[in-house]
Amino acid sequence: PLTRHEREASAFSWVTTQESFLSWLLSSSIFLIVFARLRQAGLSQPGFRPTARSNLNATDDDPHVCPPPSTTFPLSFDPSQHICVAVEKATNNDVCGPKEKHVQTLLETVKSGASIADVTFLVKYLNRQIVDATRWTTMLKTHILLHRLLHNSGDEFKDQLRRMQKWVEEDRATDSRIKCMFSVRNWRDDSSMDANELSQWTRSYAAYLEEVVVNLDKIPRLDRLAAGSNAAEATEMRTCTEAELMEKLPRIQNAMRRLLDCEAVNSNLTTNDAVIAGVSLLLKDSFKLYRLVNDGIIRLIDVFFNMRKLNALKALDAYKRATQQGDDLERLFRSCNSWPSFRDTKFPHIENPPASFMQTMEEYARAAPSETPDETHPPQQRLHAAAVASAAQQQHAAPAPVAAPAQTTPMEDLMGGFAAPA
Repeated sequence: PLTRHEREASAFSWVTTQESFLSWLLSSSIFLIVFARLRQAGLSQPGFRPTARSNLNATDDDPHVCPPPSTTFPLSFDPSQHICVAVEKATNNDVCGPKEKHVQTLLETVKSGASIADVTFLVKYLNRQIVDATRWTTMLKTHILLHRLLHNSGDEFKDQLRRMQKWVEEDRATDSRIKCMFSVRNWRDDSSMDANELSQWTRSYAAYLEEVVVNLDKIPRLDRLAAGSNAAEATEMRTCTEAELMEKLPRIQNAMRRLLDCEAVNSNLTTNDAVIAGVSLLLKDSFKLYRLVNDGIIRLIDVFFNMRKLNALKALDAYKRATQQGDDLERLFRSCNSWPSFRDTKFPHIENPPASFMQTMEEYARAAPSETPDETHPPQQRLHAAAVASAAQQQHAAPAPVAAPAQTTPMEDLMGGFAAPA
């Protein structure tokens, strides 16, 4: 039997061991709680580093910055719980587009005049969905949801997206492998061959949305373009100055290029309901982007023969690019028209201007003055440029690409009433 001193020593050792274990358990619990709160507040997500940039300690007096975590991310009494539920259900793993009732719930959150706290919460929650996404369904449906909200939201939501994109662009400059909203270039779902292919299409779709967000305040807003019977009205590209035209037209063409990169080419994509939902939104944008490019080219031809050499060369490149994109867009429309979901949809017939007019533009660009014509250009060269311009204006009064006549493909059928298949 143990002596009295041995029993006391054994009991003391057992108590010490229990106290050490309880101390370790308490420390671990505190660490996990703190980490969970930081993750919920977005501090552990790419693009939301704990710096002044994230504005997490901002006051409620400034409506243009994110509110503090206690306001933006409450816990059990979270008044934004309906936002979490709507996002989770809209981006679940069902192979279909986001359900409309959940989208409508979120559209109420981002409408004009919406609460900055709710809008910021939603942007960060969408970013969290993208960061945590492992399957292509969640990633794609989150971007489809973002696309819907982008074109049906107030300025508060768009401002938060612009700010988010700038932060991510800065973070991406230091780490190109970052995975978050507007940065999924290196992400893919390797669970199967089909998932890998759908991941590639999702990355192209995300690149288009980033291009749209980058140019929100630099080109005419797509969500403000007239639809339906007003679609034939001229856009603001028809009245741009030369400087504005040379600034906006290339950006619109960049967005068009990103959209054309989203062409689906095989049955794995063309029969996928989630992809069809995304393509429906892209087709709506393609009609509006085409209108902007078309009006921009018409305006470009109006001012082309008064341009100096540098702008004339840039305008000639934009004209050639518009011709190529017109062919690509026509191919996209033909491809979509062969899908079962879009067989009854009317697409415009895109007609490019004659090649002879491009030759006239090239002749003028070669002969155009480099500086102020009266000061630096020889008289013979000025006369040659003027003669080329006069001949072009007489031979080609309206060479810009135009849609087909209204009786075959009425624009009101293209711009209005176009919706994703049920």
